[in-house]
This record gives sequence, structure tokens and C-alpha cells, in this order.
Amino acid sequence: MSGSMSNDMFVSCQWLKNRIANRHLFQNLVILDVSWASDKNMEDEFLREHIPGAQFFNIMDDNHTDMYPRNLPSVENFQSRARAIGINNDSHLVLYSKSQHGGLFVSGRAWWTFSYFGHQSISVLDGGFSQWLEEDGDVSKERCSNCKLISLEIGDFSTNVRGNLRVEFDEMVQILKTHGQIIDSRASDKLNLKDPSTYIGNAINIPMSVIVKGHLIMPKDELREFLTEKGVKLNQPTVCYCNSGMSSCSLVLAIIYCGGQARLYSGGYNEWKRKIYSVEHLPLNS
Repeated sequence: MSGSMSNDMFVSCQWLKNRIANRHLFQNLVILDVSWASDKNMEDEFLREHIPGAQFFNIMDDNHTDMYPRNLPSVENFQSRARAIGINNDSHLVLYSKSQHGGLFVSGRAWWTFSYFGHQSISVLDGGFSQWLEEDGDVSKERCSNCKLISLEIGDFSTNVRGNLRVEFDEMVQILKTHGQIIDSRASDKLNLKDPSTYIGNAINIPMSVIVKGHLIMPKDELREFLTEKGVKLNQPTVCYCNSGMSSCSLVLAIIYCGGQARLYSGGYNEWKRKIYSVEHLPLNS
């Protein structure tokens, strides 16, 4: 897919190469490596190799709990860290990661998080770091403090929380009662679709991995057709969830990319299974 405008939700590696080569013309461009893994320090991986001019941003930096193992950063935390690496309100962010499925597993979460905190101009690098390497993109080991492609002046980024992008537990209860459209993005082999207590309501199961072909997001027309065939009505509000608000962000991104309406139930099934039994007379499945 080819990106051509600064507000494209996905941009190609060639698009980014062109802008890095002409960085003086695109001074509001901020490239962020948002890689995250539960079992290793991805900032160390960043220092081994990254896209030239990129900065590392830990999208998962906050206090996590058993109930919310992938908690959202606080407003203060997020704003101060974004400003510290020079992000301004008018910055065009290009996000990539080294995670699976063309980086979309984590880049989707980063896209949703920046959107939730009110940033407007955000793109995901289609295919992530894997596609970048496959297309012979340059890599750098240079630390940000030595990088001539970026300025490390403190940015003016200000959070403006868009609460309408997020669904809380109480609203999820009402959505279930009114038979709202719900998507479960967890891997199918990890669900027991014959056991209604293992998922929420009448959720449609669409693992986020299936919307990626090779490293790239499905072409928009193909993706729109695929979602429709799975039973998703793009003209109706949709809530996406997974275990704890990671892979489901990519489904939110995909639906909005296709012109639909989608929000995230960030507490996910991890919160749901812990709270649902305290809600009197609420059926697990509708």
C-alpha cells in the first residue's frame, strides 16, 4: 500500500524512505519505535538497530496490576514522556515495532493510545520493522543524542483524552444487554467457542493475525470484504476486546481504516471474567 498524505493511517516503507531522505522538508515528522515484549528489554533491541532518526517510546510504561496487566499510562506519565522526546501537537507520528504480524500487534496499541490521548496525525508503518528490512531499508545504531536527523527540544504535546474511544466495564454490560456488535480478537485456538463463559456475549471471533498478509495489512477493499463476510456490519458501532487490550487495538484500527466505527474495551476478558459474577442476573452470553 502506498501512503501519500500525512494523515494516512498506514504508510509504506518507500513513503518513509522518501521522507527520511528529505527530512528538511518534513520537520514535523517523528518516527517512533514502539516495540514491546514481555520477556526482554526492547530498548536494548532498539539500540542494536532501528530506523534512522527513530526514537524509542515505551508504550507500556505504567503500573500494571493483576486485573489490568496491560494498563494504560496515566495522563501525566504519557504527556511528560511524549514531550521529553520532542513530540509536538502538530507532529506527524510514524509508528513501527518489531513485534509479530508486521509489528501490528504493538503498533496498533500505540496508535490507539496516542489517539486516546488526543493526538491527531498518526500513521502506522505498514509491515513494521520486518518489512523495512525486507525492502532493504537502512538501519542505524546511533543514539538519539547523536542523531542529526532529529531535534531533542522539549515538545509541546498536550493530552486531550478522547474518552469516547474507550469502553469501561459498566458500559460493556449495557452493550451486552442490548446485543451490540462485539469482536473478540483472541486467537481462535485459545477459545472454546462451545463454552459461552469463555467469551463475551455474541462476540464475533476475528484474530488480529488474520488481517495481516505477509507483513502487510490486507488491502483496504479486501479487508472490508473480509470483515463483512465475517459478519461485521461496518455501519454499526463496534466494540473490540481481547484479554487485556493489546491485539484488539489492531481490530479497532482496521475497522476505522475501512470506514467503520469501533471502540476498545481495554479491560478485556481479563477484567470481564473477574467482575462479571458480581453483576446480578447478568447472563454471560446473550
